[in-house]
Amino acid sequence: MDTVDLSQYKLKLPIQIRFADFDMLSHVNNAAYLTYLEEARIKYFSEVITRSEVDWRQDGMILARMEIDFRNPITGYNNYFVYIRCSRLGNKSFDFNYVMTKEENNSVDVIAEAKSVMVCFDYDKNQSIEMRKDWKEKVKAFEVAEL
Repeated sequence: MDTVDLSQYKLKLPIQIRFADFDMLSHVNNAAYLTYLEEARIKYFSEVITRSEVDWRQDGMILARMEIDFRNPITGYNNYFVYIRCSRLGNKSFDFNYVMTKEENNSVDVIAEAKSVMVCFDYDKNQSIEMRKDWKEKVKAFEVAEL
């Protein structure tokens, strides 16, 4: 398995695994991963992009694409994390990369890698919009790698 360079990720969040996330095979069902990644995006938005009130209907975002490569199952509740970073900034869209891990006993195992494409969107006008310049500046200032 390829190794993942986690030094490129500044934001690391614990995954809160719920009892209902497990399926009859005693591992977390693949659909729950989408929720974990969504929670990471929400945290990224609140930590990096917006620290104030935003009218999400006019300055919103919409998920355009999601890819997940599953590496190992989640079989427990503790020591699971998701790393998130912005890997591309376009005029109207941007990408997030994610790494989900299990970390214990000085070992880091990759559970899944994912990528999402987000499109800036005006819900009132039902159309894509350019990403706000102040958001781009905040992302560029936060990220380790140059965008």
